[in-house]
Formats: sequence, structure tokens, C-alpha cells
Amino acid sequence: MADRFRGSAGSAVVLPQEAAIFVDGRYTLQVRQQVDGKDWSYQSVPETSVADWLKDHAPQGARIGYDPWLHSRDWVKKATESLAARGAELIAVEQNPIDKVWSDRPEASKAHLAVQPEKYTGRSSADKRQEIADWLTEQGADAAVLSALDSIAWAFNVRGQDVSRTPVALAFALVRSDGTADLFVNPEKISAEVRQHLGNGVRLHDRNAFEAALGELKGQTVAVDPERAVAAIFEALDKAGAKIIPVRDPTILPRRSKMRSRSPARSRRSTATAQ
Repeated sequence: MADRFRGSAGSAVVLPQEAAIFVDGRYTLQVRQQVDGKDWSYQSVPETSVADWLKDHAPQGARIGYDPWLHSRDWVKKATESLAARGAELIAVEQNPIDKVWSDRPEASKAHLAVQPEKYTGRSSADKRQEIADWLTEQGADAAVLSALDSIAWAFNVRGQDVSRTPVALAFALVRSDGTADLFVNPEKISAEVRQHLGNGVRLHDRNAFEAALGELKGQTVAVDPERAVAAIFEALDKAGAKIIPVRDPTILPRRSKMRSRSPARSRRSTATAQ
């Protein structure tokens, strides 16, 4: 059996003497078909978390590497607390070791972003960014980090094809208190139509330039969602000397309000269909 899990979500821990793979109920059967039980133990999420498993299985005094671009700050905090009981610690690695051995890794998607028409979004991207800017002023912040892909899609009224069955593009964004923004996305994804749609208020950068941009925020106050932003973002801002406000992503409430406002219409359509 080849050790190749083809699910869309999961986590893995590899220790010197054992390894575990963590999946939710969608993949209970699939993981057993695709991952050899002789080499891996199967763990169900949320019944067993990676942090809890490490608390029971990490070797005493171990130094366990993790990719800070794949784990949230809250996860790192919880895992660190769990490992403390065994005298072990987490170590952020500069390069994910999987990247070194994944020789047949598929190429990153080059699919263009698409403009989501305002007749569907209800508001322009400039209007949404201004709402975020007003919120930043209330918070006393200079900028907000958007790292959740659906938040970026909403804020900029764009859609992508980088994630299976989810219309989002791999990107990061910084929205400023003056209503402008910096969007970090691979250049080949930006068509002339999207560039015109975004306008002069959005500065475009290569996605790989995001970490360096965080390093330029010295002395600025930056809003970051601790549930959605990875640990590396906090580390880069700390290193830059920025002041961090850990607060919920400012797009969450507006997006939920839109969903609630649409619910009656959906209910009417459903009733009409049923009749």
C-alpha cells in the first residue's frame, strides 16, 4: 500500500519511532485505504488533537519541528503547553522537510483570478475596503492582515481556482487605514480585467513578497486574527517591531450579515418550489 493520502484536509506527526495521521470523520475509511497502518496510527479529529497526542507520545526532552506557515499561533501555544509536561519543545523550521522529498509535487495553479460582478456581491471592493479602513480607525490600527482565502475573495470581489471545490486564490493581503490595500498573489494570475477591477487603490505584489512586507511595518499597529493567521505572521510582525492587536478578521461580521440578509429570499424560493 502506498502512503499517499488524497483527502483535502489532515495533519501528520512523524517521530523517530512512530507516526500518526489525523483526519476528521469524512476520511475515516479513505485514510485506511490509502495510508499503511503498519507505519501510521490513525487518529480521529476532533476527538484527538495533535497537541494531545504529542503530550502522550513525544519523547522526553524532544525538539519537535513545525512549519510556522501551516500552524496558527493558538495551535503553537497549546502544543507548547502540552509538550512542557515532557520537557519537550517546538522548534519553528525555516523550510518544511516535506518540500525536500516531495519530488512529484504538482505545479501550483496558474489559473487567473476572476472578477465577481457587483450584481452578486452587492458592494464594490472599494466600499468594502473603506469599511475595513473605518474599522481600523476605531481600533487605533494602521493595517489589517487578511490571510483567510475566503476573506480575501470577499474583500476584493475576486474568485479563484486554486483550491478544489472552493472558489478562492492563494493570496495574502494588507488593508490599510486609508482604504488602500496590498494584495500578494502570483503575478501570472492577474489578468488585465482583474487589474482594472482592482484599480489604483490596490497595490499588487508577488505572493512571496508578503513576509518581507510584514517586516516593513515597524512601529505600526496591525490587526491580526489569531484564529486564522498562521504563527509565522505573528513572528514576522514581532521581529519587525510592529504592535499587534489580536482581533477577529474584520470581514467576518459583514460576510455573516450578507448571509443573514439573503436567508428570507432563499426561504421564499424554497417555499415557492415546494408549492
